[in-house]
Amino acid sequence: MDALLRKSRFYAALYATRLGLGSGQFSEISKEALRQNDVGAVPPPERGLQAVSTSAFQSALKRPEGRAPMPLRIHFWTPQRTPGANVIIHDMMPALLEEARAAGLNWRIEAGAELPRESVDWLVCFKAVPDAAHGAGKPRKVFLICDQPEYFWSRLVEFDSVVATASRTLAALLARGHSRVAFIGESEPLEYLEFGAKNLGTPPARRGNVLMWHGGAYSLGPLRDLRPALERLAETRDIQLHVISGQDSPREERWGKLAVKFSPWSKEQLFASAGQARLGFVPARPSIRLSWLKPGSRVRCLYSLGVPAIGDARVPDAAEFLGEFGGPVADSMGSWARLLAELWDSPEKLRRLAAAGHAAVAHGHSTRQTARQWIRYFSTPSP
Repeated sequence: MDALLRKSRFYAALYATRLGLGSGQFSEISKEALRQNDVGAVPPPERGLQAVSTSAFQSALKRPEGRAPMPLRIHFWTPQRTPGANVIIHDMMPALLEEARAAGLNWRIEAGAELPRESVDWLVCFKAVPDAAHGAGKPRKVFLICDQPEYFWSRLVEFDSVVATASRTLAALLARGHSRVAFIGESEPLEYLEFGAKNLGTPPARRGNVLMWHGGAYSLGPLRDLRPALERLAETRDIQLHVISGQDSPREERWGKLAVKFSPWSKEQLFASAGQARLGFVPARPSIRLSWLKPGSRVRCLYSLGVPAIGDARVPDAAEFLGEFGGPVADSMGSWARLLAELWDSPEKLRRLAAAGHAAVAHGHSTRQTARQWIRYFSTPSP
């Protein structure tokens, strides 16, 4: 009965948020770079404080001339080294360490699968709840989440604050379950952007005949749903589909005249396919929980690699990113089929989209911007 009640409360909050019925309030963290004199001598936050607005948050960073930043110990706890943990934490850590050094901060920042044995000021828990008896001092406990909020809905109150990474819609939902929620969006590694900059040296239409899809095995359903449209597309065009997913052995299939190459996910395979890709596409699963709350990270990843791509209009985070430069979105079998054919046959449009999308990721969605957001988050008294 308790489990049923918790599930009912979660879905009531989900549908109320989707309908815009008094959405929860959350803080959005600035991506601006910090200068050394901008960082406040702010002690570790006290419990029980309310969330502050972004403007108040920024002003809290100021410090009187000559005062040194407060030393902090920060630990990101990632008990499972999942793709999400890699994207959100481990891929971001080099930039975070670099930005902290550039800001003159005396901070010790670590990430790992084990809880810290020594006292820390901040304990950021990625989709995991520590044992109440854990004795690493009295840190500010932050719950960091990208998906599956239904599994943790009743545990949010055990944390001092919550950070959502997937989307603003997820942050608004979580704000119904906790009074202190912040949004720090997902981002792409600088290594991907560097590859993409080189990849843009060859226009997409001249790289090869690859149509590119990547994602988890759980996302293969929407791809297979588009099989009829993809088979029709291949009847009059030289196309092969690259599917990068999971860790199964490589294999090939035939969908009508379309050759489909399945490869396990790796950075090397992602780069190899991107170097041959004319176009990418990322259809989403249909349910509210599996589309409306999700990030646009898969489509941003393709653009970071220099691959023009079509996103799903049912994913607000993807649509918002693509809206920054007029990128294409689809939401039905007909619109996917039309856009795939139209863009495949438009070399100049592909070139412009690839360049504009890569620039949008570099300017607003790289791990460098995310690192700056975390520094500001840790520097405020009450995020």
